[in-house]
Amino acid sequence: MNTAFAMHNKLTGLALVVLGASMLSGCRVERQPNYEWLPWLNHMFFSSAAETNTASTIFKNKLTNQVPPAGTIPRGFTPLHFTADDAGRTLAGEQLVNPEKPTPETLARGKVVFQTFCTPCHGTVGAGDGPVSKRGMPGFPIGGAANNAAKWPDGYLFHIVSYGRGVMPSYASQIKQEDRWKAILYLRQLQQTAAQPATTP
Repeated sequence: MNTAFAMHNKLTGLALVVLGASMLSGCRVERQPNYEWLPWLNHMFFSSAAETNTASTIFKNKLTNQVPPAGTIPRGFTPLHFTADDAGRTLAGEQLVNPEKPTPETLARGKVVFQTFCTPCHGTVGAGDGPVSKRGMPGFPIGGAANNAAKWPDGYLFHIVSYGRGVMPSYASQIKQEDRWKAILYLRQLQQTAAQPATTP
């Protein structure tokens, strides 16, 4: 009985040693050479993911970079189906509604976007006196309460930022859609501030 019990303990100890050695052999130290036992078990370390711009054995055209299927759009992106002319702007003004609400967070983000992309031409308060305008480019005031921009719908302004108008280029590739809407919210705040009568102490 004692002999069987001792043999059982020895076998258990040997199994634990083998198990421990197996686990340690799977470790890898980058700073020094190391031995690996059954590396095919360590599939989490040796990733089989394809590298960008390399040949692929999965797709028929042998490319890892695949063109998205026809009719698909990126997540969170709303496609615009307007023409880049007066008719398209008018239609955008009638159909598009600003999905963003004027919260402290959206207005703060809108201010950052406005100061980054709009201020160079339109000025810090939208008076059309930005540094680019002062160097010969005609300024276009948008921040006042009586100018045309104050009367245009949000969708109309969104179309201008997205497609461009006159000497103003399109910012669709530089400003995300949600940030364009937030910049318009901030512009509306500037226009409302300009509309308020000045108070005297």
